[in-house]
Amino acid sequence: MAAPATRRIVGAEVPIPSSDKLRWIDLTVPSSSAPASPADPFVCVPPRAASGCHIIPSGDSQYYLSWRIHEEHQNVLEVIELGASKEFPSSGLRLVFQEALCPFAFLCEREGRRLGELVYLLYVLTVSGVALLCHLRTPFSYLSGSVLHQDDIVEFSLQTHAQSAKVTAVTAKPGCIVIGRQDGSIWSYSLGKLAPNTPGFSNELRDDAGIGRLWTLMSRTKTVGPVQDIVATVVNERDLLFVLHLDGNLRIWDNHTKLLNCNVNSNDIEGHPSRLWVGEADDDQELISLAILHQNTVAQDCDHVSVYGFTFSAGEKFPFSPEPSISTIPLLEGKLVDLKIGMNKLWILKEFGSMLYEILQYDIETGQICSYVLQEDAISELLFQSSDNALDDLVWTADSMFSSLKEHAFNFISSMFLRRLLQPGVNHCSALRETLLEHKRFLSDSEFQSLTANGLQKEILSIIEQEGSSQTASATAYHWKKFCARYLHNWCWNNRPYGLLLDTNNEVFGLIRKGSFSVFRCLEGVEMLIYGSSDELCNTDGLGMNLLDDTSDSELLNEVLRCMGHIHHLLGRSSAAIYYESLISSVISSDEIASQIVKILETGFSPQSSSSLITLLGRDTYVERRQAAHKNQRKFSVEMLLSFHKLQSRSTSWSVVFDVIEKFMKCLNTNINIQDYESKRVCNVNSMLLVQATSQVARTMFECAFDLFLLLSYLVGVGGQVSLLQSDVARMKLKLFPMIEDILGQWIVLHFVGISPTSPPTIEDFSYQLSSLQLGKVDELSLHRKLGCPDFTLACLLDFPKSPEVDVMSPCFPSPAEVINLVRTFSSLILCGRNSEGVQTFLGSTINLSAILIRNGQYEAAQNLLGIVETYLNNEKVSRAGLDADTACSAYLHLNGFCLLMLAHDEANTVLRESKAHDAIRCFFRAASGHEAPKVLQKFSWVTGFQVSGECRSIYLWRLHYYEWAMQIFEQHSMSEGACQFALAALEQVDDIFDLDNGTEAESLPETAAMIKGRLWANVFKYSLDLKHFRDAYCAIISNPDDDSKYICLRRFIIVLCELGETKVLCNGEIPFTSLVEKVEQELFWKAERSDLSSRPNIYKVLYSFEAYRNNWRKAAAYMLRYSVRLNREGNAGGSRQLPHVLQERLDALSAAINALQLVDPSFAWLDVVCEADDQISPSKRPRNLLMENLAFGTDSELSRLQFCVDVEILEKEYTLTKAQYMLSTVKSTFNFSESQSIESLMDILIDEKLYDLAFTIVLKFWKESGMKRELERVFSAIAQHCCPNSRQLLLLPSSEDDAWDGNTKSIAVNQQLQGSCHWETLELFMEKYNDLHPRLPVVVAETLLYTDPEIELPLWLVQMFKTNKAGSRISWGMSGKEADPAALFRLYINYGRHAEATNLLLEYLESFASSRPADILHRKKMSAAWFPYTAVERLWCQLEEIQRAGHSVDQCDRLKKQLHGALMSHLQQLVVDSEDVLSSVGGGGQGMEVPSS
Repeated sequence: MAAPATRRIVGAEVPIPSSDKLRWIDLTVPSSSAPASPADPFVCVPPRAASGCHIIPSGDSQYYLSWRIHEEHQNVLEVIELGASKEFPSSGLRLVFQEALCPFAFLCEREGRRLGELVYLLYVLTVSGVALLCHLRTPFSYLSGSVLHQDDIVEFSLQTHAQSAKVTAVTAKPGCIVIGRQDGSIWSYSLGKLAPNTPGFSNELRDDAGIGRLWTLMSRTKTVGPVQDIVATVVNERDLLFVLHLDGNLRIWDNHTKLLNCNVNSNDIEGHPSRLWVGEADDDQELISLAILHQNTVAQDCDHVSVYGFTFSAGEKFPFSPEPSISTIPLLEGKLVDLKIGMNKLWILKEFGSMLYEILQYDIETGQICSYVLQEDAISELLFQSSDNALDDLVWTADSMFSSLKEHAFNFISSMFLRRLLQPGVNHCSALRETLLEHKRFLSDSEFQSLTANGLQKEILSIIEQEGSSQTASATAYHWKKFCARYLHNWCWNNRPYGLLLDTNNEVFGLIRKGSFSVFRCLEGVEMLIYGSSDELCNTDGLGMNLLDDTSDSELLNEVLRCMGHIHHLLGRSSAAIYYESLISSVISSDEIASQIVKILETGFSPQSSSSLITLLGRDTYVERRQAAHKNQRKFSVEMLLSFHKLQSRSTSWSVVFDVIEKFMKCLNTNINIQDYESKRVCNVNSMLLVQATSQVARTMFECAFDLFLLLSYLVGVGGQVSLLQSDVARMKLKLFPMIEDILGQWIVLHFVGISPTSPPTIEDFSYQLSSLQLGKVDELSLHRKLGCPDFTLACLLDFPKSPEVDVMSPCFPSPAEVINLVRTFSSLILCGRNSEGVQTFLGSTINLSAILIRNGQYEAAQNLLGIVETYLNNEKVSRAGLDADTACSAYLHLNGFCLLMLAHDEANTVLRESKAHDAIRCFFRAASGHEAPKVLQKFSWVTGFQVSGECRSIYLWRLHYYEWAMQIFEQHSMSEGACQFALAALEQVDDIFDLDNGTEAESLPETAAMIKGRLWANVFKYSLDLKHFRDAYCAIISNPDDDSKYICLRRFIIVLCELGETKVLCNGEIPFTSLVEKVEQELFWKAERSDLSSRPNIYKVLYSFEAYRNNWRKAAAYMLRYSVRLNREGNAGGSRQLPHVLQERLDALSAAINALQLVDPSFAWLDVVCEADDQISPSKRPRNLLMENLAFGTDSELSRLQFCVDVEILEKEYTLTKAQYMLSTVKSTFNFSESQSIESLMDILIDEKLYDLAFTIVLKFWKESGMKRELERVFSAIAQHCCPNSRQLLLLPSSEDDAWDGNTKSIAVNQQLQGSCHWETLELFMEKYNDLHPRLPVVVAETLLYTDPEIELPLWLVQMFKTNKAGSRISWGMSGKEADPAALFRLYINYGRHAEATNLLLEYLESFASSRPADILHRKKMSAAWFPYTAVERLWCQLEEIQRAGHSVDQCDRLKKQLHGALMSHLQQLVVDSEDVLSSVGGGGQGMEVPSS
């Protein structure tokens, strides 16, 4: 509670939210006059910040046209058009003039306007003496940066030769501007009515119209002083001018007639008159009040305001009484800023220090002076800046309270400050941005405006964190104090009061500030006690609290309030703030906070760590303040004991004191009046004002109730010292504490919904999409678009009261008394709703309010309110009269679960999302466990959507519906875990329903048990599959009693596993499919046949693994063969050419099929193509042998015989051909091979691409015996051709070219030489490998070489093959042997003209025959021991003779013939000798044979 003020406080300022977020439309006003010299202005009105408000009635509505001129920008005039029944305008008009303005402006509506057209007339005066009349169209549809059209401007200069005196005062009225000059003259100009050059445009007000001009001037200069101020007003429908002169003369003029000349100077009042204010005339009492400011030029702070009451009569001459009533108001300190006069009251705005202001209210009849609480004072208290000790208390309190909860201290304290800093009325854009700039947060206009509430909080928190405040609670509070101190300074600077706003017709009183607008309200009755003095307790009837019986009760209440004041003085406002935050945020238990605060009251401040406080405050300051805290604690204890003893002495017992406290609690209650109010959801200035006023009253009432709560808690603790009986303690715990806690909860809820901004709608919100499309009701769309705005609080979503006495739809601002009446009605409407049957308890009203917030998408705010409900439900002291605990608990759990679910859906953090989802699941299960849940939760069907049609005769049936509803909403928000749990819970209820009373409850169900279970098990399967709990999903499949649903789920199971790439679950035996194996296999095969071959995973491979795990190798091979067939048929690149990766897949598939088939018993190692695979493609189609149709080559007779049976051999052949195609596709990108081509063609291509291994493999696989030999000869012939040098030889350049063999040519030759060497090695390798299969291969190779290049030199290894036998030994008995013998080589030489090589070969074998070893002579002499190709020798001899006859190589041929002749002669002679020896040995001395002649 605040200490009693010097002047009684009767009201408080209520700011209009959003008034700091105006978008200004800059409009330049051109002028043809030259600017005045700043040193000598023509208008001598001192420059100052000025403002005003003109009320413009317009039919049923009314506009408040406000204007401001800032002291730092004298040439700028801001105009804002306000409508109480409309939203606060988003933009205002900023008129930029060419030179500085006099601190004056007059706005009115233009007369004679057309219907639907509203034009304002603006009168201003520049310092150079130029009067301007501007026509402003409304609404302000100008473009920012544009120039006002010249036709909308009327300009007139007051500087003329005849009127040279400077202007000292100015005023205006519709169609006329009136000025007062330094010489005392008064001139009026019909600006806007007449043209400046027409007669009657300018008129001077003179005392005597019939005397000459010269005499008039002489007399005036002697008797009249300079004009100080002029006021134009209407009295009894007559336009009057009130003129104040420097010499004290006050003159009242009616057109050109002077009605009164009165001197207001007095000996009792020092100083000269400077300003004049005229109130509204009371035509009934014929009384008008004036106020004149007398400024003391000698002594400071001695200004006075004199109030004059003039009576008048409504006769023709309109006489005023020459002797008015006079009262004087000393201003004491400070200077007057503005003043307004009402019927019986006068309001004064004065400044008494740097940015320190005060508003006084003076009662003209009683002379009583009261004051108002300004917004800067309220903000100072909110941010703990109202005194030097307040934040110090918070520093010490925080350190004491958070000693055991250090990890939560920073977040808790920061949340408390942010909640207060960013609430409407405190949050000011300009002030906050300047504060951020001071802390080096440089944000552009667009960046700052784009910041959301969360973004703004992060920016501020980062500043506090950088200060190092996250270590201790005291450091956090200290740095927040510094930040808020700078913010408060900037707020006060950007919101300096400019002037007062007064609507006397509606008794509206407000304030125009530099950056905002506000109105004033009266105080609630309890607020008057809090802010007032103890003398007012004797007159509680006047405060609206007709509760106390006699004077003794007032004395007791006075002492109770004094005790509360002691507590408030010791703790400040920090304890209430921390307790409030603990209830809202639920981070720390409110009971623990309350116990810590009571402990501080009993034992004093006890910071756990003095080092942090010493670091922050300094050691000397710390010691000083610790001593002061100890002293204050001792003083508090003594004062409390004295007060308690006074209470005892003034009452017969503590029971009497508790009776008074109980009566006082009724004053602290929300005073709910059960009336059937008409209500409507609106959003206008009045509704925003009402929300602000309600939050102010709620905060004050909460703090007062909390002080009373601490008083009762402290009294329980010291009960033994003050003779407190056990019955008294029991009464406190059982009755008073529940009452005060309910009161605390009510005001907390009201304050929370009044200050908490709404959350923006999510993108998925359908209402938000309607709003963006401009669909739906206009009012609803307007409200929905405002969601997320900082000034649009939760209370703005509620219905506002509408009655003949109070109505937020009124076109006028509410009067101070009406504001407080609206607050009472609105509070009742919030806490009671439209319930006219009875008053709801706090818990019930809070739950209903949470439901409304949930309906509007404010889930986080609703959860905060439900957190308060949870705290109260856990508190055993709470009175639950009228609301059963089970009922409240079920409703709380149901709504809280729904909030958690919605918040989890929008949560980006995965951990927090899962945590909230689990909490929601627990809440829903707990809500369903309550016995009263079916009746309670039905009331919230309009919020959560849960509704059961008809009546459930058992709790099991209701729970079935409830769990199904929970399952559906979890599914809608993609939370499968919760949906799965509720589906399983619903299955349990099905069992209970059909097992209960022989199934009588099942009669009301439209489905059978099997149908319900089938549907629920299908849902369990779906949710488990979404969670990737595959075993649970399979269990749901086999548990499903509906076969159709079971197989649908199985199909979906397989599809999802394939899509997720989790097919190993099918193949690794993790799931025992038991009786579903065939169905799984069938589903897999159907999916494989209908899937694209490029899809992953490959279902054919899955089938292979599936069958392989079960050792069913034949089926495994069949599926891979089917895969190969489809690849051959479909796996092309848009044509007949197959891609390499497709061929590789075919190879792998065939390889897997071969390997699988080889694991089968040989008698069963074959595949019946129709039975193994194709019969499952489509049961309605006749299967066909796709394998035989799609094999690359099907011309073999064996393949023809086995069209429907495929064995390993066939697969190997297909594998070989596929391998050949694959190798060709890798080395030749343009390879294109069709199935109509022969294998020989493929062989040719392989040989051309030098893929000899594959060529030989194909030969060995596809040909036998003579066919194989033929193909081997063809392959080797081709290889031999590659070994021959290129037929296109390198040509030599002419001999004149010295560089004919350049480097490039040499490199080409070397490259060809290397390639040739590689070919020879390849040929030798394959000859050695395949020579045994076909001995004639050397002959084929040699013949090919000689045919290709007759001059080629056969390689030595090839010649050796002719000279060696099969065993590898050299042939030495003639030239006969295998097919590739020396004789064959000899004939090749002869055939291709290689006579020298043939001669040498023959000589070699003849010599070898003649030079046999002694051991071989007997063998040589046997019959037919050796054979030589004599016919070939003869051919050789003949060819040599033909060459000689032709004249070619005569010498060489002669030499060869001689060699042949000599060798043959020797050989024949040897044969003769050997023959004779044989004959001799046989015939015993027979004669030898005759040697033939050569």
